[in-house]
Amino acid sequence: MFTKLADTSKAAIFAVLVLCLSVGAALLIRFLELPQGFVMFTIWSFTSTVAALIMLLVVTREGYSREGWKSLGLHRLGLNVWWIAFGVTLLITVAASAVVWTTPLASFVVPEGGIINFLIGSEKTP
Repeated sequence: MFTKLADTSKAAIFAVLVLCLSVGAALLIRFLELPQGFVMFTIWSFTSTVAALIMLLVVTREGYSREGWKSLGLHRLGLNVWWIAFGVTLLITVAASAVVWTTPLASFVVPEGGIINFLIGSEKTP
């Protein structure tokens, strides 16, 4: 359909397409009254995959060549930059946890009747 789109145009079309598919998936889930479970989460999770396929095969028509599929970055593992994904995620998690635990936003509470009470000896055994 559109063979000469700029990257920003492709990104905008993809974002709108994902939004429309997500709304459609939400309406389908609501219409079929699907309970929370595997089927509902599968439908919801595949909206971005379907949008990527629509972009590659219908909108830009790049999916009909090997180079078009390489634009997704699936042709190599990229192990030399995995540390960024893990490191940044770990850094954000540690920072968020530190903020939550150093402020009065969180506190540790042992639930009554839990197995931990028996293990730490704060509850008498019957």
